[in-house]
Amino acid sequence: MIERLSTWTVLLLLCCFSFTAQSGNTLVQGNAFYYKGKTIEIHRYLDLFTFETALLDKQVIPQNGAFKFNVDVSETGLYVLKIQNIHAHVYLEPGNEYTLVLSEPLEEERYGPAKDVFILPEVFESESQLNHHITEIEKTINRFLIDNSKYYGRSVSRQILPLADSLIMLLNAQYGDHPNRFLRKHLHYRLATFEIQTNHSRNQIYQRYFSSHALEYDQLSFAQGFGLFYDEYLSYLNPKQEHRFIEEAEEALKQTDFNALYDALAVDPHLQRKDIRELVLATELYELGIEKKYPQSNIRVLLDSLIMRAQDQECKIIAANAEQILNRLAPGTLAPDFQFSDLFGNIFRLKEYQGRYIYIQFFDDFDAETLKEMSLMKVLKEGYGTDIAMFSISTEASLAKMRDISGDYHFNWYFGKAMNHDQLVDQYQLRAFPSYFYLNKDLEIIVSPAPPPGSRIERLFAKAWNEEHPNKELLFKLQPPEVEEEEMPK
Repeated sequence: MIERLSTWTVLLLLCCFSFTAQSGNTLVQGNAFYYKGKTIEIHRYLDLFTFETALLDKQVIPQNGAFKFNVDVSETGLYVLKIQNIHAHVYLEPGNEYTLVLSEPLEEERYGPAKDVFILPEVFESESQLNHHITEIEKTINRFLIDNSKYYGRSVSRQILPLADSLIMLLNAQYGDHPNRFLRKHLHYRLATFEIQTNHSRNQIYQRYFSSHALEYDQLSFAQGFGLFYDEYLSYLNPKQEHRFIEEAEEALKQTDFNALYDALAVDPHLQRKDIRELVLATELYELGIEKKYPQSNIRVLLDSLIMRAQDQECKIIAANAEQILNRLAPGTLAPDFQFSDLFGNIFRLKEYQGRYIYIQFFDDFDAETLKEMSLMKVLKEGYGTDIAMFSISTEASLAKMRDISGDYHFNWYFGKAMNHDQLVDQYQLRAFPSYFYLNKDLEIIVSPAPPPGSRIERLFAKAWNEEHPNKELLFKLQPPEVEEEEMPK
């Protein structure tokens, strides 16, 4: 998958879309008592490969924890409720009514550094039992995998096959003729994933689930099954089978030759369908872009070509979303602007500091690691403070606490409190704290994320100093080594 999902996350996310001609307001209400005072948002997914979403509505949760949304749902599908980095998923159908109870995150997840924490809400549906049925399918499959874990070692024993086939027959008998098309399609591709997990023949899986079936872009079970079947098709170019990862594909990636790349994949018997080949390119180019295995410029050129040439409109959307995500925070792009309050309550924007190099530390609170790194920032400030503006922007700490600690430790650079926590986390894709970014005088990103205080960022600071003060000795009392051009980000 494009971004590896944990087993727990997969369990929470295994849901899907289905097309329907019906349209109408759908009531989503419930209680989120543990999150009172925070903003809750409801989003729909734009695609289920990049997981880009669109905001439908939002509100502040009152003291009693109650919330209510009336949203225009034209398609049954996967929707997500967001409270900062807490995400909860629910299947919504047009005109139905839902009551949700949002629990606290598990203790071990509550203070973790992950960008997104997924919780499993209690869902009560006024009419359809779609959430219940899919949850039961998932429980059944996961129970089977746990009960038969003895067949999993360095590889999956083929002794599991007859047991797995019995379960497949049971689930098909129970849900295969269900009147809800959404549920039937979900089961079809969930069983594809299950057969991959239980060591069934790849050719059998392809023929049974992909060869003659439409690409169900609105089904998360399809996205997961497809992603697992075609996993890392362009990531590893050391073939187990001669036809899969040929030298022409790697050369095409290096030369940004879309036609050569597209044609190279055509020799694979599981990529004879053009729509499947296009989707493999969209998802795998995105994967390579996230992993930065090739220059980002190469990946963007190839995605541009795919957007222009793909015959499948949904594939174009996925490629466009992938390119948009990869362009965020890329070197040379403009850093997102944001508002922050200084220690005395004055409001500023990042763009007001254009004209100086900028080093930003984003942190949540003053833990031991953050204070340690701030002590190194203090040394950097003494050496480069006249040319590089340094910021420590908190998402959680109070202004009073920041005033006290910065004064006690003699931290003499800009401290501030982000005015919009959720927006800042989203704009800068903050997955852990502290995180760092280094910008040039035009507020364009030089490094994202930037190294923490230490020798690597010192080298970048030294380069900026040398550009501003040619032939002038560094004032930095722990003068870093000379900067080599190859060490600089492109």
